[in-house]
Parts: sequence; structure tokens; C-alpha cells
Amino acid sequence: MNKFFKKIGLDLSQPSTKKGLVLVASGAALATGHPELISASVTGSGVQIGGLIGATVPLLIGIYEALRNELKHD
Repeated sequence: MNKFFKKIGLDLSQPSTKKGLVLVASGAALATGHPELISASVTGSGVQIGGLIGATVPLLIGIYEALRNELKHD
């Protein structure tokens, strides 16, 4: 996935890129009339993500990280 973003010119190692993507997604959700899906607020310590997607994505990433080595077959 990281290769894809680099190919289109996005460097996800930069915090400003991550903030920008979250704010664009939040704006798109608001513009389409679904602000409950994702919300974002920028603070001095970073971006605070909320909403349904903001809660589900970290949960899914956590499950993946916990199980990815367990699912490998030798």
C-alpha cells in the first residue's frame, strides 16, 4: 500500500500528509451528508479522529497486527 501512495506522490511518513488525508476524508463525509462516518479535529498534539470509520479502522488494524504472524504457515 505504501508503494501505491509513493507512486502517486504521497509520502505517508510525513505527519502533514496523514493530517491532510484525514481532513479531506472528513470534509468528504461532511459534504455528502454523513458526518457520523468520520470526523477530525486538529490539535497541537496532532489529529484526533472520531466517528464510525475513525473507531473501526484502528480496531481492524489492531486485529490484523495481532493475528498476522499467527496465520503464517511454515
